[in-house]
Amino acid sequence: MIASVVRVPWHTAHGGYDRLLDHLPEVRRIAPPHHPSARRVFTAAHRVLGSRCPLPFYPAEHFATDLRVLASRQPAHVLYGDEQFWFSRHRTGPTAVTYHQPPDQLAKLLPTRVWRSLAARAAQIIVLAPHQQAFFCDLLPAQRVHLVPHGIDTAAFTPADIPSQPVRPLVLTVGWWLRDFETLDAVHSLLHRRHGQDIELTVVTRQAASRPWHPAARVLEGISEQELIALYRRAAFLLLPLTGASANNALLEALACGTPAVVTDIGGIRHYAGKGPAAVLVPPCDATATANAADTLLAELGTAAHTVRRASARARAEHFAWPRVADDVRAVYRLLEEA
Repeated sequence: MIASVVRVPWHTAHGGYDRLLDHLPEVRRIAPPHHPSARRVFTAAHRVLGSRCPLPFYPAEHFATDLRVLASRQPAHVLYGDEQFWFSRHRTGPTAVTYHQPPDQLAKLLPTRVWRSLAARAAQIIVLAPHQQAFFCDLLPAQRVHLVPHGIDTAAFTPADIPSQPVRPLVLTVGWWLRDFETLDAVHSLLHRRHGQDIELTVVTRQAASRPWHPAARVLEGISEQELIALYRRAAFLLLPLTGASANNALLEALACGTPAVVTDIGGIRHYAGKGPAAVLVPPCDATATANAADTLLAELGTAAHTVRRASARARAEHFAWPRVADDVRAVYRLLEEA
């Protein structure tokens, strides 16, 4: 069994879907070439052949990994089908493909007729949220589409040994993809109007200089994983307005650190947040409801209710610990071996 590996550059060392393979030692990793001469060859080939791939994000590293998977006849797992499964769709060995993007984003990537042809090339498809499952079940038989959740490293992302009581409660937002920054700005404005300097607003994101932020918000970019974990542990809660989602790394990381969340009820979020007190789900694009939910959690600080939320957050994350997810993925691999 082989699996393609391309590290997403903005994921931390213990974040990202490729961490799944840490718990599947029987799988051989296929990565982009490291030798300079091989990299030059693949880069040159990418200039010629890469344009034939209609996927909007298909850099030379993905192309090289795709061709190396194509060359093998062993059963294979393409970890990021949204960005890697193109030339390798012609391989003769059975292939499982994981798709990460929510259906509306998938529909933007390719026309339906192309999706129908592409999906048929995968022996098995793994999706991360129920609404993705519905998308692919319209393209091929339901028994070939498997809902296996994204995992989280619950050994790296952990609660603090002794919970701190910061002078100013920290309201933390993390990430950039499918984030609803317009609603975030409005929520920051409402919270700053209500609480002023009594709370701390912090955003950890990419391309921090690409847009204006609320003047009261501290915006961080390029911090270490340990700095990020320290922020999760210190935060009163994760504030996560979204425009879409299947799984969400920031949500899983926060929950694993015992940090509750105020998060948009959209896409696959309910599948990960659950029905308990770990997360307060709010309607899309509703700044008032989001700010009110934030105020509820702020008012609970120092009470038994907040302690219950933190314990519930950690317990919810443990449902998605990588060893559990790896066992579910192995069940899909067995189907490949039977093919």
